[in-house]
Amino acid sequence: MNPRNQKSAGGRIGRMGRWMVLALAASIAPLASAADAVLKETSFAALPGQKTEIRFSFDAPPPAPKVYMIESPPRLVMDFFGVSNEQAQRSLTVESGVVSTINFAEAQGRLRVVANLTAAASYTTSAEGSNLFVELGDARMGSGKAAQAAPADRSVASTASDAMMSDQTRVQGIDFERVDGGTGRVVISMSDDEAGLDIIEEGNNIVVNLLGASLSKELENRTDVQAFATPVMFVDAMAAGGNTAILIKPSAEPYDYMAYQTGKQLILDFKPMTNQELADRKADLFPYTGEEIDLNFQNVELRSVLQIISEVAEKNLVVGDEVGGNITLRLKNVPWDQALDIILQTNGLDKRIVGNVMLVGGASQIAERERQELEAQEQVKNLAPLLTEYVQINFRRASEMKAYLEQANLISERGFLLADDQTNILMVRETSASISEIRRTLQRFDVEVAQIMVEARIVSASSNFAKNLGVKWGLGKTTSALDGGELSIGSTITGPGTAGVGTGLNVDFGVAGPSIAVGFLRNSLLLSAELSALESSGTGEVISQPKVITTNGKSANITSGQQIPYQTVEDGSTSTAFKDVALTLDVTPQLNPGDRIALDLAINQDSIGRVLANGDISINTNQLNTSVVVNDGDTIVLGGVFRTEDSEGVEKVPLLGDLPIVGAAFRSKQISEQKNELLIFITPKLIREALTSR
Repeated sequence: MNPRNQKSAGGRIGRMGRWMVLALAASIAPLASAADAVLKETSFAALPGQKTEIRFSFDAPPPAPKVYMIESPPRLVMDFFGVSNEQAQRSLTVESGVVSTINFAEAQGRLRVVANLTAAASYTTSAEGSNLFVELGDARMGSGKAAQAAPADRSVASTASDAMMSDQTRVQGIDFERVDGGTGRVVISMSDDEAGLDIIEEGNNIVVNLLGASLSKELENRTDVQAFATPVMFVDAMAAGGNTAILIKPSAEPYDYMAYQTGKQLILDFKPMTNQELADRKADLFPYTGEEIDLNFQNVELRSVLQIISEVAEKNLVVGDEVGGNITLRLKNVPWDQALDIILQTNGLDKRIVGNVMLVGGASQIAERERQELEAQEQVKNLAPLLTEYVQINFRRASEMKAYLEQANLISERGFLLADDQTNILMVRETSASISEIRRTLQRFDVEVAQIMVEARIVSASSNFAKNLGVKWGLGKTTSALDGGELSIGSTITGPGTAGVGTGLNVDFGVAGPSIAVGFLRNSLLLSAELSALESSGTGEVISQPKVITTNGKSANITSGQQIPYQTVEDGSTSTAFKDVALTLDVTPQLNPGDRIALDLAINQDSIGRVLANGDISINTNQLNTSVVVNDGDTIVLGGVFRTEDSEGVEKVPLLGDLPIVGAAFRSKQISEQKNELLIFITPKLIREALTSR
């Protein structure tokens, strides 16, 4: 194992004795979708010598399965690739020999069959036509290798898991790191994504079983990771026959864990829980909050017990005529609401609590009564008079709000909506109750949208001006949309993330064609002063400085350029047409939490090319489409488009340089070449006045 400490260790974080797998993306790996065979039926038969034969019947000869024997807990796992299951049952009870039950699971082109055993046993698999036979022998504490060969009239498909060692998945590395919030991350790297996955809880430990994956001796050890101050204390990796078991021992403090697989990596995150999260989890697992009571009765009237509970709960009690009979129970230190649920469930009853009144009756009677009430309410709604309301829409288009309301199914068959975009008024024809609900919905959607000013500065400057500004070039992948960690060009991106700006530099390898690059200028407050100094020194000029204001999520367009005339000939007549040669910038801002602004940028830079033989002018085009996330007021720099200007001049000594013939000795011809870079500075700013006025 190779621990990597990415953050300084803090206090010890712990875990509790309850876990929740939030995502398990790799329990069955992605496979081909087409099914080569269909499982029609599964049957079994007891054989002499405490053996059991399981027969799988398919509609066609099945492919050879991958078979794994797990010793703890004992089970036989078979993966059929390209096989689907048409059986009605998902579980089959066997209770013969060492076989207890058989479970079936199907996902993404793979059928997994799990035989739950009472003990590990030897097994053989054989195929005959469209049938596959699995014979499990006497229980043994061995590795589950195959017994003797199958009968001669059957073709042997698999005799042991050792037969597949040549193409077996290998565990290549087990790493541990601390990530944000004190989360401990276990990263298991494998040679491929074909290994089966089984995550179980054994006592206070989490055990990851990689079925059919081998582990080298170098990785078979225990690693102490307590110094990382995460919920994980130890990580034990061990080989288990042809499989690999990784035991993760957490600390005694509460935590949550999440397991997911991306490609060849299996990742387990152990996140510490706060006291509030722990309280919420306990409330979800045990929702009863009533006062604890003791009940010890034998053959007493049910109505009397309900009366006692209502007195403890301090609620009025209404009991239906169908409630009766006697009950015997003994409950100690049980919340009254839990005791009530237990009594009601065991007697086929149900309850409804409205305010401080508790109604108890038969479950079917209460359900029927509520159904009748709903039907009555629907009839009243259908008979209710229709009213007409005119609603003024303030910040959105009336037609847009009309589409929202219709999509939300807030308009009944009797009612209708009319939208007038000129007055921005919505006409509503509905019942009084529906109009009230529509008004509540409009209050949530018809709100002022944040406005963002996008300022662009188009600058022609010397090629080293961007370096002097401190621009960080190179588009990479940020590891988080909020924390500012960066992965620059040159690093491998292995998972999804938010596009951002890295700190790596683009290297010029002499490519002939110019390209647009993206950079990031953190100290944008000094940008105006730097550009003023640029013009004063004569090393560049600000060509254009447009500003646009757009609403959140709406596109803004900035265009700066010229039209080039050219001649066209049609039917013998010559006319002049124009081509646009411009810098076009399309920006779509999106305001995120924390006043961070996501920008979708589309840049098109045209320049005049060479003149063709027919007199037409070619247009050189550079395009860039990217998305970046910046803070409010930060500046994005777009560069990489270079222009070369040739100039010719004469330097001479006054008077002497103008003399004929001999004047040539007092003057010189100067030819210079200047390379300028076109830079585009984009600064999004949130308009605060619009927010504070809401």
